[in-house]
Amino acid sequence: MKRNLDQYVGKIVRLNRPVFQEISGRSKYQGMAIDNRFLVSEISHKMRQLICYGGQLRVLVGPSDVVLI
Repeated sequence: MKRNLDQYVGKIVRLNRPVFQEISGRSKYQGMAIDNRFLVSEISHKMRQLICYGGQLRVLVGPSDVVLI
């Protein structure tokens, strides 16, 4: 099933637990605390990934890794 990725742009999303735990674990090494809320700013249509920003982080995730808030 194809998803319309454009619906995510400008929306605040949460990452699924396994994805967020992986990102959270990496950011702890850098001394950052992060919240599980990200703003979808762009879509990489070629890679079918969402480009999300949260605090000082920029993450690329698939549409199946996010939940709209």
